Amino acid sequence: MEFNREKRPVVWQEDQASAVLSYSRRRSIVTVLASALVLTACGGGGGGDSSDSGENLVSGRIGIEARTRIDSDTADDIYWGTAVANDDTPQSLPSPAIAGGYLSASVGTYGGSGTDFYRDMEDDFRLHLSSNQVVSIAAFAVNGASSAGTPSALVSLGSTTTGLSPGTPVSLSPTSGDGNYDLRLQALTGGPFRYLISVSSPASDSALGVSADDVDWVPGEALVTMASPMQAQSLSSGGPLASATREEVGNGLWRVKRNQATALTASTREERKADTLAWIQSLREVSGVVSAEPNYLYHALTVDPTNDSLYPLQEWHYQAINLPTAWQALASPGEGVRVAVLDTGVFSRTPNTGHNWHPDLDDGNENGNNLQILSTSDFVTTSDDSQAGEDGNPANPGTDDGTAPSFHGTHVAGTIAALDNDVGGVGVAPLATLLPIRVLDNTGNGSSLELINAINYLASLSAAQRPDIINLSLGGVAPSTALENAINNASDKGILFVAAAGNQGTTDRVYPAAFDRVIAVGAVDAGNKRASYSTFGNWIDLVAPGGDSTRDGNNDGQADAVYSDWGQQTGSVFEPAYAGVTGTSMAAPHVSGVLALMRERDPSLSLAKFREYLRRGELTDVLGSQTEYGYGLINALKAVDAASADDLGTFISAYPSAFLFDGSVTEASVLLEEVPGDSTENPLGSLTLDSVPSWLSVTKNPDGDAVRLDATIIDSHAAKQSKVTLGYTNENGPQTLELPVNVQLGDPVQSRNAGRHYVLLYNADDPSGDPVQQTVVTPSGGRYTFTFKDVPAGRYLLVAGTDMDNNGLICEQGEACAEYPTNGLPQPISKGEGDLTGLTLTTSFRRAALSSTGLPHSATQVYRVRHPSATTKEMTR
Repeated sequence: MEFNREKRPVVWQEDQASAVLSYSRRRSIVTVLASALVLTACGGGGGGDSSDSGENLVSGRIGIEARTRIDSDTADDIYWGTAVANDDTPQSLPSPAIAGGYLSASVGTYGGSGTDFYRDMEDDFRLHLSSNQVVSIAAFAVNGASSAGTPSALVSLGSTTTGLSPGTPVSLSPTSGDGNYDLRLQALTGGPFRYLISVSSPASDSALGVSADDVDWVPGEALVTMASPMQAQSLSSGGPLASATREEVGNGLWRVKRNQATALTASTREERKADTLAWIQSLREVSGVVSAEPNYLYHALTVDPTNDSLYPLQEWHYQAINLPTAWQALASPGEGVRVAVLDTGVFSRTPNTGHNWHPDLDDGNENGNNLQILSTSDFVTTSDDSQAGEDGNPANPGTDDGTAPSFHGTHVAGTIAALDNDVGGVGVAPLATLLPIRVLDNTGNGSSLELINAINYLASLSAAQRPDIINLSLGGVAPSTALENAINNASDKGILFVAAAGNQGTTDRVYPAAFDRVIAVGAVDAGNKRASYSTFGNWIDLVAPGGDSTRDGNNDGQADAVYSDWGQQTGSVFEPAYAGVTGTSMAAPHVSGVLALMRERDPSLSLAKFREYLRRGELTDVLGSQTEYGYGLINALKAVDAASADDLGTFISAYPSAFLFDGSVTEASVLLEEVPGDSTENPLGSLTLDSVPSWLSVTKNPDGDAVRLDATIIDSHAAKQSKVTLGYTNENGPQTLELPVNVQLGDPVQSRNAGRHYVLLYNADDPSGDPVQQTVVTPSGGRYTFTFKDVPAGRYLLVAGTDMDNNGLICEQGEACAEYPTNGLPQPISKGEGDLTGLTLTTSFRRAALSSTGLPHSATQVYRVRHPSATTKEMTR
């Protein structure tokens, strides 16, 4: 069906070794040399007893993160003679869980050190799974073992088998309903590798990520939110703000740039970033500062671009969402709806001056232009185009070094609203108006500040000018508070946000998609299976076609790629082109396009209404577990029909959408609100608790114009995944609202095991040398205790971790690690004369995107251990 502005439809075509080893390993560490933590000598538990033992002790304990387990025959266990093979009798894992392990298809020596690795071809585990759980596995190649070749492996869960290699996480789901499943990992070729297993909660992702962190930020900059305009004057005061320059962004947010002359000596970018975090931590202590955070970097979420011809290759992803049928029900799909694409900009034949846009977006014919260029449409402040700073030219500038520039934004824009003009393909909403906004540079990267500035600008426009929908096919793992505030402000003005869920292939949350007021979109292939790269979890709203170049899900002989507009650069010559691309970046614009179709039918469509339709099953086709697919695959015809009927009436919206109980947390609340808020109906007045599990107490309490449901687990032994059913009445009659009860209790502390830990004490003033002291500990009662004797007064760094691969390095990716006082932000401790006791750390296999301070880790720290001699080994084992 061809659509034009005159609403005139036209038909168109369309073998294990043992040895005593000595270690000499390179050590890499970046530390945060902020003000040292001064701990006075005390006797036991840090409780203030000033008596000394006279042994100059440094001691403490290391807790183990909940639900942590370790492979029973790592290379470290083989060396110590304590390995218990788990390839005959499966090792039991809790569910959910996170577990670390080691495999190798060969034996050999780590290059340059003379230390050995051992063969371990298979690990087996047993776990109980429900049909909604997901098992994710990530593999990590081992430093110094490159001569053994790249590892490859197979992973099997029940009857499902898939390949595994470093850098490409895999996820498997139960195929035979609830029950016991055997998980097998088999090394096929190559050298040693570490792996992490993450088993999700039956009803939530539980935040057990297995991928490496990917947080980046601009050194020397901070985004600071002030409590009031008057207190903003403190930004020019002394202390951590001395000599810092400031720039008001708006809504109480300031960009503060540190004068590098005041910074600590830092020669590398990583050191400058670490120093930036210490500076930001001190900014948080300034009077009037509500929050201070790094200026995070975000990037386009794309996989594997290729070039090819177009429309016949688009059919699979449009048919998957029932789009052609939806078009038949629409005379002017998307007309009058404005969609902003915040991305790399848009293709132009003349990028220095703009105009001459991609013919699939502007063909030069009357009524043949879907682009509207705003007076400020380029927020990239790097000098990669002809105009430094913000300007009105959103053209992608290409590159000068012969590398392929990113026409990512052009591809996204084409999927949303490419013209149906016999050129190339067609967009989901071909009559919608596109507002291209450049926030990512030609490498596909941009900062949170650039995103914030663009969103604030769009929200400040008049109602007639600002977008109805903003597409964000970009992301990172940093949850910027300032960015979320900007999104919430724009959402208050009626703008709907759609974002790509990420390409990690794990449950790690990706932002901005994981923010509350953003519609998070995962990806499926042509067989309606979750794409191997697509991030998942209970925070995903729905899925859409994103393709998967490793599959041919519909057996059409073509890799499952999403085809749309692209560009080609040869020197200074730019020509329009088309490309098949895969990623959640490609899934998100399908949903943005469908939202445009819905909003054309219902201009009052709000986020709350959209999510209520979603909850009722009126927008999607259910594909499988909600953990993997959210509410399912977007169905354009269903969505248009729902928006056309507009028969929701006054309904009750819940936030959060479930009762969440985790670890020792036995209380949870859900807030219920009426939507729309100005309705004369009073559904909250008729609210009833129709079904509550017997082990749960739920009470209704007023909270302003809303109702708060407070829930308490009264019998933790009986608690399990369940739901609370509510009833209410609106103008359409009796209604039902079900709230999931997600329970993740019952992990006995004494069962936790993160493996043998090497505990190291380093001289904080000479962190590049060997550790001052080292001890080796194993868990007892679910924790470790350590003691160093004869430690002189001084400043020290305290770290601990596993060495599963026996390469003499701890805290590598996939190893358990503990740093004092906070994982990811180690800081010096100052020891005086006497004992220093009661130090506490927590070890974990996962490296969260943020530390407990709310700041990201400065780097992935790696520490070298002194390998014990045979005598020492027998004494300490």
